[in-house]
Amino acid sequence: MWPFVRLAPAVRNSRNRRAGTMVTKLVNVDAAVYRDFVINKVVPAIKASFPSASKRVVLQHDNATPHGSVTDRDLEAVSSDGWTFVVRAQPPNSPDLNVLDLGFFASIQSLQYKTMSRTVDDVIRSTLAAFDALCSDKLECVFLTLQAVVGLILEHDGGNNFVLPHLNKASTRRSSLLLASSFGGLGINNQ
Repeated sequence: MWPFVRLAPAVRNSRNRRAGTMVTKLVNVDAAVYRDFVINKVVPAIKASFPSASKRVVLQHDNATPHGSVTDRDLEAVSSDGWTFVVRAQPPNSPDLNVLDLGFFASIQSLQYKTMSRTVDDVIRSTLAAFDALCSDKLECVFLTLQAVVGLILEHDGGNNFVLPHLNKASTRRSSLLLASSFGGLGINNQ
């Protein structure tokens, strides 16, 4: 997790610091900043984390203006050593396909809000601590919901006229039953 921040000297004196002291400032995420983070941070992290996995990676992003700055042409430069990176836009009006919107951000934020933050550095520290404290079961539940949502979208011929499913994940986990990781139970195998 990388915060969009930079260090800059404080402009004025305050009771907390003297003028000229380096303080953490937020960075506005524009096209150049987003492209730099994807090329110089995200792609190397993917390569380091998945060295023996499939070397074809699809980076999906929503349709925010800065996100459109990363193109397949930009990713050709980092598609080396057998790696192939391509970028695809998330279908419009489909927040249900965004894993982060399905509960991962909310889980991190609820943990982060339990600590008092007075500075940008405090917020960064508490957010990173919340991310580290979040158990993997929560992320697993989010991905299981994503699988069910994709299945429902396929059942509804690409539409989003459905209610998010409740899969009783906690009780299934307690009973030690494995949840199906395919869409076999949804009747869409042949589509």
